[in-house]
Amino acid sequence: MNEHSIEIGGIKLSYLDIKKYWVDSESSKEKAIRNYYQENNYIGGWFSLLIAGLFSQYLKWKKKPSPTKKYLHIRTKQNTAYCFSEDEININDVLLKLKK
Repeated sequence: MNEHSIEIGGIKLSYLDIKKYWVDSESSKEKAIRNYYQENNYIGGWFSLLIAGLFSQYLKWKKKPSPTKKYLHIRTKQNTAYCFSEDEININDVLLKLKK
């Protein structure tokens, strides 16, 4: 890898090609929508739905509220947009590399 490029999540970008970048987080409304669709996608009979629902409620009760998820957005000079979540990459490490 040469000194003028950075690899983020398997994508190789040139420092000169990056127009701007920023970090934001998921709003509470977006998180509620994501959780609703993730938690209500059960496939199976009524018994498996009952068990899955009870287990899901137990995990919600046991688990503390999770912090909001951070996202790194990068826009290139060709107006190509990239978005990486903190699950995919270490955002702090990438920001340190971008600020060099």
